[in-house]
Formats: sequence, structure tokens, C-alpha cells
Amino acid sequence: MYDGSVTDSPRLLLDTNVVIAHENDGSEPHLNAAAADTLVQLARHLGFELLLSSGTRSDFVNAPDQVRHARLRTLQKYYRVLDRVPENPLVRQQFPRHLSTNNAADLEVLSTYGTGFPTVLVTEDNAMRGRAARAGLTNVFDIDAAIDWLRELQDPALNNAASAAIVPAYQINRNADLFASLRSDYEPFDRWWSDKVVHQERPAIILGSPLAPDGLAVLKEETGTFELGERLLKICTFKVQDGSGSGQARRGELLLRAVIDYAAARNYPAMYLTAWPKHEKLVGWLKQFGFFQHTVTADGELVMAKHRVPPPGQVPLAPLDHAIRYGPRSLRIEEAHVVPIRHHYHDRLLPDSDDQGSLFENEPCGNAIRKAYLCRSNTRLLEPGHLLAFLRTKPDEEARVTAVGVVEQTLVSARPSQIAAFVRGRTVYDYQEIERMCSRGSVLAVLFRLDTRTSPPWPAATLRAAGVMSTSPQSIARVSKGGVAWIRTQLDA
Repeated sequence: MYDGSVTDSPRLLLDTNVVIAHENDGSEPHLNAAAADTLVQLARHLGFELLLSSGTRSDFVNAPDQVRHARLRTLQKYYRVLDRVPENPLVRQQFPRHLSTNNAADLEVLSTYGTGFPTVLVTEDNAMRGRAARAGLTNVFDIDAAIDWLRELQDPALNNAASAAIVPAYQINRNADLFASLRSDYEPFDRWWSDKVVHQERPAIILGSPLAPDGLAVLKEETGTFELGERLLKICTFKVQDGSGSGQARRGELLLRAVIDYAAARNYPAMYLTAWPKHEKLVGWLKQFGFFQHTVTADGELVMAKHRVPPPGQVPLAPLDHAIRYGPRSLRIEEAHVVPIRHHYHDRLLPDSDDQGSLFENEPCGNAIRKAYLCRSNTRLLEPGHLLAFLRTKPDEEARVTAVGVVEQTLVSARPSQIAAFVRGRTVYDYQEIERMCSRGSVLAVLFRLDTRTSPPWPAATLRAAGVMSTSPQSIARVSKGGVAWIRTQLDA
């Protein structure tokens, strides 16, 4: 059990480039100075420790005379400098045989992180992040991602700040900041918007206000394009407000969820969009939701496609792989569990998964796809691909299943810092709540993909009659084979 008297707050190991940005002592203002300052202030406000490796101190010792002494004084004010650690063999394999001075310092940083003493590593060095990943080290963030993580732990309500809506295109302010990069990618954008989007009344989904949207998707029905099927949905435009880290990714996820809900409500079996190869982050992000590179256009754009149902002759995938490739709104169910969740936590985790209005014909907007659930359940039966049926409970009301999801990964820990890092980008719990849960014993953290809400919800009486549960469970309960069969019928899975 986590001992509340023992400090287990997250520790952030900062790479040299982050510290230099925070110092901002060059002849010109550092590009990341403001972000680095925000990072340091947020960490200190939350009481999280800022660490430096011996390698970073070596970088400072080797700095020019005019800045060396000032930087070394600053180390004592903001940071805890760790002693030298042994080389991590897996990390060492990621470096050349003969180390430059910089490589030696980077090796020390990654070896320090590999000890497990720091909770996360923050670096602006792409090469370092790549080496960390190849060495099996996780929770390595750039500055913006680290800021997003800290803000989530300070105010998790930001996770559901945006909501999606279908609006007439003529109501959208095309002079909003969101449109600037769209024009830079496509010079005749304004003419296309007027002649095609507005005049043809193409469906437009936005995040936020039409006057200053945080995200925009423009859709169009096509037939037989790129041999993807007789009827498919083209995503003509997919754009969220510029930024980086989990904040931008979360907005993108909310917008993508709305697009998939639109496609599901209208029975489009496939969808696609095109992207220039320079948009590597977008392409990599899309692949996390089942998009794949189908072909390349004559102009060199990548055609990123997604099937909503398995094509004819497709070999069945494992349940989690199926959920990623074809979901949400497409399931392959083998095992299921009922997850009781009290109404106040339910309404934070699944804000639109109840008897509320919907813009997309039986589907909510405002729910992201990837989420995290924390509880004190003793069960260790959850495995990737298992179905979760969320049972909303409230005194004096009949319990009911309002939504279903698919398990991605689980973690059991009594360390709040470990739980906080595990649920990054998905949490609806602030750090103090995580600490309180861990103070009472081990916490089960479940990363899952939200598939759909049940509309109408499944009442407890119906679930008992169908064999899904015998009584209203107080903890996560496994569903019998007969109950699983009933769930498959309800979800057409």
C-alpha cells in the first residue's frame, strides 16, 4: 500500500535543451523560453520535483565562461542534480561505439531515466526520444506534451472542454485562425470553400464556436474512389487548432470521433482523406485509429483510408486489433465485464453517454475514443480486447449500462506518480484524487477505447434477465457466456 507519509509525487527529469530554454540567457530570446518557463512553474505549483542528470550538469560545466557560472547557480534554485549512474546496456546499444561529448551526456541522461527514479523525461531532442523508444523507455515527452500532462493533473476538466456540432458551412468564420494553414497548403482555398463547401452544402463538423472553431471536418459522399468501395465518405478537410502534445491530439480525437459517428449513422463502410507526406505527425496519429496508407495520388498525396467493417475475405482479427482497425462502432466480443461506476464519476468519464441529446442519430458528441478508468477493484481478469460494459449507479435510481468500451492495457499500482504517468492524455482525475485513491491501497488503472453508448441504456433488470449479471455488482464482474451472447446480439457484433 502507498504510504501517504512518503512522498511519491511525479519527478520530471529535464534534458539539457529544456533547461537551456528555461535559462533563456542567449543573445537572442530562446524559441522555447515561454514554454519551458510554463513547464517549470506548473511543476513547482503541483509540488513535482525537477531533476537533472549528471550528464546535464556536465553540459553546463562545458558551457562558455560567460554563462557557465550563472547556469550552475540556477541549478541549485530549481533543480535536484542526481549523481552519476551506471550505463544502461539497452540504452548503450542505441549509441555509436565511439561517443562524442554530446552523446556521452545523452547516454547519461537516458541511463538515469532508465533507473526508474524519474517518472517522466522531458526533452526537445527527437533523436533522444527515438533512442529512448528503441530502448523500451516510455513516458518521454516534449515540452508541450509535458505541459499538457501537468495541466490535466491540475484541471482534468480540460479533457472534455470541446464539443462537436454539425453546422451550415456558411455560418463558419473563414477568417478564424484555424484557416491560416489551410490556405498555405491550398492556394485556391477560399474559392473552393465558397463554390464547393458552402454552395454545395457539404456537411461540416466543428469543435467549439463557428466564429472561432477549434476544429473542422468537411465531408463528402463519393462512389468507387480509389477502389475503396461503391459508397464511401471523403474527409475533404480535417483540421484542429495548431499546437502539439496531448492537447492537440485530444481535440483531433474528439473531431475524428464525430466524423466516425457521422459515418456510422449513415452506414458508410469506408472513409478516406489525403495528406501530404510532410504531415508526418498527422499520418502517424491516424494510424492509431485504423487508418492505413492505401495508395498515393498523382500529385504525391498519401491516401489514408479506414474501413468501418471488415472487407470481404478479411481474416478475423483479435478483439483489440479489430477495435483499432474498424472501430469505434465495430466490435468483436469474446469476453466481457460489467464495470459499476458511481454517477458523479460516470458523468465525468462518459459525459455524453446517458439519456442526453445527440447530434448524430443515437450517438453522442463530446466523447473522445481513448480513455482511462481508475478503481479499487481486486479483479485481475481484464485483458486487452475484453469488452467493458459501464453500469451507471446512483442511489434511488435503477442502475443501467450506458456505454461499452474495449480494454487496451491495465496497470495495478499503489504509486500515484506511476498511475498519473500511465493515464496521461486520458485522465478525468486530478493528481490529488489519484493520491487519495492510492492512499487506500492498490489502484487498477484501465486504458480503454470507448466504442459506443447504448441507446437506450440497458436497465439492471434487463441485464439480470439476460444473464449478464445476477445482482448489481459492487466491483468489476465477469459476464457469463450466455450474457456475452446477449451483448453480441444487442450490439450486432
